Amino acid sequence: MSAAELWKSLSEPFERLRRHIKAADTTNITVRGLRDEAQALAEYFFGEVRPALIGMLDEELKDMDNAFQGLLTLSSSTSRKSSYVKHIKIIQKLFPRVSGILAVKKSDDTQTAATISAEDQKIARTLEGLVPSAASSFKQALIDLTDKKRVSYRGPAVELREALRETLDHLAPDGEVIRMTGYKQEKGLDGPTMKQKVRFILRARGRKDETAPEQAVSAIEEIVGGFARSVYTMSNAGTHGIKERKDVMRIRRYVIVVLHDILAIAE
Repeated sequence: MSAAELWKSLSEPFERLRRHIKAADTTNITVRGLRDEAQALAEYFFGEVRPALIGMLDEELKDMDNAFQGLLTLSSSTSRKSSYVKHIKIIQKLFPRVSGILAVKKSDDTQTAATISAEDQKIARTLEGLVPSAASSFKQALIDLTDKKRVSYRGPAVELREALRETLDHLAPDGEVIRMTGYKQEKGLDGPTMKQKVRFILRARGRKDETAPEQAVSAIEEIVGGFARSVYTMSNAGTHGIKERKDVMRIRRYVIVVLHDILAIAE
């Protein structure tokens, strides 16, 4: 089941518990059957639903954890009805928000699925006639991104970056970029940056505003560089893989923006 389906499966038992707690005409919840119901709901959340939500929710998941943990604790002994009601209200308030987030993410996954779209095909064909190795890297990255079960997505990230780097090196040789008006060598580097090469190419084509593609290149470099640092800050392999895929999907969008501009691909 998908995360959205698992989340939806929680709604019926949750609503049933909410009604039962509301109907209880006592200050304390003492009935064993009602406590068992609360316990079963919390255990279903932690055992079945929560794993599917990791990487898809942030603060909402923390709030959900606290609320369901509260129900689990209350169910272990006689507890005040008002305490149950407090946690149930938190979950009830989160339900539409989480449902909306999951719906948007499902839509994003559908729209940004890494299949080779018509636009991607234009870019790939252009690269094949210009820099075949860059075309191979570009297409391999798109294929790799269709596998959502990968443990690591650093491979397609590097493929996308290399496709862009090789294309820039072909269209903007170092020697020509260095002679560009206003060129300044960045400290610690031996040659032009990818951003400077983008600027060179677009200026040569009469483009006065290079802001968007330059920002895209900066974002690509930042995300790719972040993968190495993330090894030391993210211990959960599953969460790591999920976050990496999201980051590489962003790289994919940025690379397409830059390639579209520097290759002057017609709409």
